[in-house]
Amino acid sequence: MMNRLLYVVKRAFSDQLPASSRKCDVLCVSSVTSVTLWLVLILLSACAPTASLPTAPTPIPFPTMTPGARLDGVLPAQISLPLDGVGLSNPATAVALASQPTATPNYAACPVPANPPLDEAAPTNGLALRTVIVNYLTQGGAPLTLADQLRRWGAIGEQGGVELSTDFTGAGQADVILSYTASDEGGTLLVLGCVNGVYDLRFQTATGGDAPQLISSADLNADNRPDLLFSAQTCSVENPDDCAYRTQLMTFDPPSGRFVSLLNGTIASASAPTANDMDSDRVQEIVARSDFDGNRATGPLRTGTYIYDWNGTNYTLSIVQLDPPRFKIQVLQEADRAFTRQEFDSAVALYSQAETDTGLRFWFNDEQGLLSSYAFYRLVLAYAYTEDDRLLPTYQAAIQPYPDPATAPIYTALLNTFWNALQVTGNLNSACREVQAIIGTRPEALELLNRYGSRSPTYTAADLCPF
Repeated sequence: MMNRLLYVVKRAFSDQLPASSRKCDVLCVSSVTSVTLWLVLILLSACAPTASLPTAPTPIPFPTMTPGARLDGVLPAQISLPLDGVGLSNPATAVALASQPTATPNYAACPVPANPPLDEAAPTNGLALRTVIVNYLTQGGAPLTLADQLRRWGAIGEQGGVELSTDFTGAGQADVILSYTASDEGGTLLVLGCVNGVYDLRFQTATGGDAPQLISSADLNADNRPDLLFSAQTCSVENPDDCAYRTQLMTFDPPSGRFVSLLNGTIASASAPTANDMDSDRVQEIVARSDFDGNRATGPLRTGTYIYDWNGTNYTLSIVQLDPPRFKIQVLQEADRAFTRQEFDSAVALYSQAETDTGLRFWFNDEQGLLSSYAFYRLVLAYAYTEDDRLLPTYQAAIQPYPDPATAPIYTALLNTFWNALQVTGNLNSACREVQAIIGTRPEALELLNRYGSRSPTYTAADLCPF
């Protein structure tokens, strides 16, 4: 290719010479050759590829991202990272700066003791009262002085007060536990502690009713951390006489920096529980003892002892020690629960006990013949379902005291209806439909069972004949 290029150049060069000079001697040819070489070098230089010099990309501002879209662009380089995040082009850098670890709270730094003033007038609501409490302690006020002022305001009551002996965080400073009553929130319990030189609310709960009763702030489950056990009595709005103690158990969790519950919900009992080591294993059990028989609002209640024990994760109901039932209706209600579970052996035993145990008391004065007829009726249902040979003798014993069906209790009327339908159809479902039709015309069949207060079961027509 080089030879052809030289030929082309030489031909072009010779074409520019006069005709007389085209036949040249050796010197002439040599000169032409030199010039030709120079021209070739120039042409080769012009034809060689030229490397492009790097150019700086044009920075573009980072736009707001639209979900589902792709953005391409060159981001400007950052020589240094401003701590305030201004001018950052990479969102990940901004997130990293915003997610820097926070300083560990200093739970040992408390306000300098002082004597700030307290208004004589009581705050008008719970929020205002909490604000006064936190501000007073943060200004260096003494907790006992604050408790005296709460008493003057009428917020402490018989169960409320202040406790200063427990360090929930382990920082060496006792926290302040306050129990009082607010005008709009009722019973309230606060735990306040020092954080970076001020007081902060670590736990608060509005229990309603009277001020909560502090039962224990010791280490109940032997994990070397104190626990907060408290209880508050609350009453039903519909039945002011229907009251119960609701107990909570909390502990401070250092990783999360807050209080967590050690119970699955609350413990409801007729009286405030206690904390005792029942089995000498260094773990305190929560013992709820109930000696309350009940009243017209609650109905008859079973007395007994409920023991909650630590299972390694939380406190759960471990032992139930009920006292023998005192009232006939309690035995019948327990028998009905066993009947519903299809535990017919237990149900039959309890119905028989309700019929024969003369030591059982009556809750209402009209129960003697009424509950006896109900026990017989349920026995006949159980024997019919299990095809027990005691079915006929039991039916005969049930109707014997009432030769005149017109004067018999309502449950004897249900019994006769069930028996007669069963003899005709031999079908339990058909017999129950006849019974439920009678209940529809005689509502006292349900009313007499549903009059035993808020803690007793509520019956429907399907409950009285479930087949």
